[in-house]
Amino acid sequence: MADAYSFDELLGFLDHAAEKGLMPAATATALGVATRNVVEVLDGGERDDVRRLDADAIIRRFQNKRARDFSGDTLKEYGRRFRRAIDLFTAWRDDPANFRVKTRATAAQRPRRNGGPTANATSDRPARSIRDAEPPPAARTPPAGHAEGPARPEPAPDAYQTTFALGRDRLVTLVNVPVDLTSTEAERLATFVRALGASPGG
Repeated sequence: MADAYSFDELLGFLDHAAEKGLMPAATATALGVATRNVVEVLDGGERDDVRRLDADAIIRRFQNKRARDFSGDTLKEYGRRFRRAIDLFTAWRDDPANFRVKTRATAAQRPRRNGGPTANATSDRPARSIRDAEPPPAARTPPAGHAEGPARPEPAPDAYQTTFALGRDRLVTLVNVPVDLTSTEAERLATFVRALGASPGG
């Protein structure tokens, strides 16, 4: 069934994977933020089945459309995370019973003098990929003195930043969004944002 492979299902899978411990929550959040940004370039029908789409072509569309909003490194990293999210989702959907997320250690351990584990030894705790677990790269900040306004604050280590398109040339950037944002906190934030909207005729 095609709907089982839709982008909505992919995003639901990332939430499920974080909740059930199938992957680190920060990794799932980073992949989800990248995927949500990239799929903004898709038309409604293109979101129905991730298997039918050319990921490279979609990433090029995203990079061309958002080149003014993000740095080159950010665009590339979002593209990498988008591909990985699709690969993990399709692997899980095809064989959920044997689904595993491969991670890699990013800092080697020093050998112990008493003959303990070395840098190549395995641990009961899954290795965590800092590249995947870190918050998404910050959006491009205008140069000093640029007319677009002051520099945006950098995300905190335990938070991330994302940009939402309201329409053509109307972008809203959310900074320091906690990776463990609860639904109650999200609703409070939504209530605040609704209060900012101008009333009809106002």
